[in-house]
Amino acid sequence: MIGLNANYKKDAHLHWLGLVFFYAGLANLPYWAAAEKFVYSRQMGWFCTEYMLIGLLALLAPPIVPALLLLLLISLDLLCAVCETYNIPINVCLSNLGVVHTFTLSRAAAAIAILLLALAVCLIAMHLPGWKLPARDRWRAAACLLAFAGLGLFADFFTVALGTGHIPNPLRIHAVTDSVNPTLYSSPRLARIPIVRLVHLENVYNALQVYEKASPAVAFVMASASSEAIRSAGITAEINRQHLPNLVIVLVESWGLSTDPALNQALLDPYRNSALLDRYQVVQGAIPFHGATIAGEARELCGSAIGFHLLKASASELQGCLPGQLASLGYHTIALHGMNGGIFDRSSWYRTIGFQELWFKDRFEQQGLANCIGAFVGTCDSSIASWIGRRLEEPDSGPKFIHWMTLNSHLPVMVPTSIPQAAPCLSSLSLEPNSTLCSWYQLIAHVHQSVATLAMDGLARPTVFVIVGDHAPPFVNAGLRSRFSPAVVPYVLLIPRPADQKERSRLITH
Repeated sequence: MIGLNANYKKDAHLHWLGLVFFYAGLANLPYWAAAEKFVYSRQMGWFCTEYMLIGLLALLAPPIVPALLLLLLISLDLLCAVCETYNIPINVCLSNLGVVHTFTLSRAAAAIAILLLALAVCLIAMHLPGWKLPARDRWRAAACLLAFAGLGLFADFFTVALGTGHIPNPLRIHAVTDSVNPTLYSSPRLARIPIVRLVHLENVYNALQVYEKASPAVAFVMASASSEAIRSAGITAEINRQHLPNLVIVLVESWGLSTDPALNQALLDPYRNSALLDRYQVVQGAIPFHGATIAGEARELCGSAIGFHLLKASASELQGCLPGQLASLGYHTIALHGMNGGIFDRSSWYRTIGFQELWFKDRFEQQGLANCIGAFVGTCDSSIASWIGRRLEEPDSGPKFIHWMTLNSHLPVMVPTSIPQAAPCLSSLSLEPNSTLCSWYQLIAHVHQSVATLAMDGLARPTVFVIVGDHAPPFVNAGLRSRFSPAVVPYVLLIPRPADQKERSRLITH
């Protein structure tokens, strides 16, 4: 396609067919290469419809114009793939570009190769005949590009309607939902529309931000479930290191306090097991929250309302936080999250705050832990719970402090969920099967069941468990949102009973 003669009369059909083949197919090479290496979400489609629109422009404008626009659109296409895979808006994605420094050598080389491939594609676009084609050939090329784009959109329209049971509207960019059908993650797609999808993601994020910012203002110092657990368990510097219990904080994504007491109690059923009550004193309560997930981590790890400043705080600002305090008592400190450590810069500030060992999706995958689909595709919560159990069963070498930020219940949730033997959604709890609220309930209940099972494992030493919500589920549906407190989140503490204490009790409410 490079260096074509100016004489377009001879083999002119090859010229316009080449332009169609380029914009409908070859222009997608950088995306295909990136999807293969970086494992983007599969529901975004094989062929970019918007590339074909640039192909139409190439029939009317000098080659430099479509070539530059194509480079911009390829960049947006790759950006959209990242944003879609991790369900984050553009500004959050760009602010997390620091994840690049965590790339392995092979991934860094792949990123450079993809960049060079994108530049090569745009150089080819500059040498296509386009606007110099005879009018008849331009009409043929335009018809083919429009037909190919329409065919891809129609095929996706048909497969989504068949798989989900409802008619999709891919251009309805103002629609914000709390749930996603799992078939969207498995159904093959032909057409990508990255700019439309980016606008949609921005609308979703803005809707969630409006809700999260509406939470009440709090003082800089915040009460936390972890501090309550430390007091209840009597963890102090005066205790000999060999007698200190393990401490596990499970910060449950989007676990909020329902206005329906029956729903709250149903979620805690796993902790009413008689064998568990023989081993643990079970305490339940509620604490104030503000902001989103990072603010929840700041609350539980530092007893602070510093929120997103946590990502940029210095070591001196964080010296009073739990990881550093417990490390000074002889604890080995471990942080776990089922996503990439570069998201919200956790691989950096987890170190700054004092965690000695970090585990993210890539390390869990190396250990063979399964991934689960959801708003984020990451390590399954139940798999991480089992991994914690194995770590705490190891021959005792001292107390461990584990902070686990769960993942799978992040909105939007899958409807229905793929959890085997999920908790039933009963009408007595005002839960309708295969609904958004039902999926939320099943995901949260699954975490509690996983923790209750973990607590009954053969742990090498007594272990204190703190299970607490980070924030209320930020449903954009006003009816669902009104079913949860905008001010407080629930918590459960499992405090090991002394070996000679046989008395069993019900859950204690604070």
